[in-house]
Amino acid sequence: AVEGSPDCSGSVAPGLPKPMGGSAAVVGAIPSLEEAVEATTPSTATRISGGSHDDGERSVLDDPPDPRKIEESLTFLPWFFSPSECANIEAWLDDTAWRGMRGLIDGPKTIDHTPSRTKYFFGHGYSYGRGMRGREELLPFGSVARIPDWVKQFVIWPLEMKGVTPPGWIDSVVINDYRAGSSIVAHVDPIRLFARPIVTATFFCPARLVFGASFDPVRRTPPAHAQTLTRGSVLMIDGYAANSVTHGIRPEDIMGPRRVSIVLRHVIAEALQAPLVKPDQDVEMISRLTQKAQGLWKSPANASVPVKLYLVRGLTVTVLAPSQDVENDDRAVFAAILEAGAVGKGGPKKLAKWQLVPVDDGLICHGGLLDEDNAWEESLRWRVLRSKLQPICQQREDGRQSVMAETLPRPPPFYTWLRVGR
Repeated sequence: AVEGSPDCSGSVAPGLPKPMGGSAAVVGAIPSLEEAVEATTPSTATRISGGSHDDGERSVLDDPPDPRKIEESLTFLPWFFSPSECANIEAWLDDTAWRGMRGLIDGPKTIDHTPSRTKYFFGHGYSYGRGMRGREELLPFGSVARIPDWVKQFVIWPLEMKGVTPPGWIDSVVINDYRAGSSIVAHVDPIRLFARPIVTATFFCPARLVFGASFDPVRRTPPAHAQTLTRGSVLMIDGYAANSVTHGIRPEDIMGPRRVSIVLRHVIAEALQAPLVKPDQDVEMISRLTQKAQGLWKSPANASVPVKLYLVRGLTVTVLAPSQDVENDDRAVFAAILEAGAVGKGGPKKLAKWQLVPVDDGLICHGGLLDEDNAWEESLRWRVLRSKLQPICQQREDGRQSVMAETLPRPPPFYTWLRVGR
């Protein structure tokens, strides 16, 4: 490797500075991960709140930022994930990118793609971008896909088991997949939406996270503090560093061809209490659709896909698997539901629980949109809302990339629920 450059297999080439931080950072050799967590997060339980951040609402950017305060409000765990754990997570990240390119990830707002980076929102998405600072809002339920099981098992569960975050605390995940030459603009994670700390894990190549730096072409303002994020590391951004100074990654801070971060957050309670139906929505139309959707529905019979039942009560949809002996008999299915008290012993097996989300055009449920033109007494036809298929880039022998058209078949534009007869 070139002097001072990263080896993206997980080690750091000679010349790369060791991870830096202040009194809260972990540097040098440590005997064990457990000792690192214990030494650097003695008050994690008291610092991680259940859902409010009153001091953050009043926070303003400090000019100039204080390097000492930044360092004191960072907790850095440089070897949280082992090389083998990183390799496993990175394989899942590759799979996520593959599925995303082919439109196989649910949620119309799950993926935000540009030529140099792709963002994936899971659990809770939010509005962001130029001019949105201080006005960010959570997206309606159903706009983004749920947190993938592999993230829960291989990323969140180890954090919970080591006491870094409380069980069940993480409910919003963003995967940032960045290529060389891209950047993360200077920003403050929305104070009115997310509790502190902000937790981020790094995979593939390392990068430097800079605090208080300018992003203008001549870099007039150097960083007040720079934190090197190595492969497999976890950084917790809290207090002053999270609320009173911007952080970001400039193009020169990405130390390799690809760097992926997994940002893990907790949505504060107040942000979840926004009205489900906005004032400018057609309340009467939403009411008609919601009433029409009530009851028990099933998917059409298909030789290759088992029949599923959908029990709609209010805005909650319970997905059920009927037993083999009743799935093709509507009356028997309905009787089984009633005898089991909807879901219980002897009745259909519960598979999932979804939400009906009112939007301007109708109702969204699990990546599908139902409008009045496709809602009938005996059937509901949901229009599939999937991210636009991205072109596949293929490496040429001369090192350049060529774009070839996507040739895989697109998913069906609609899926249908049929009412179960009574």
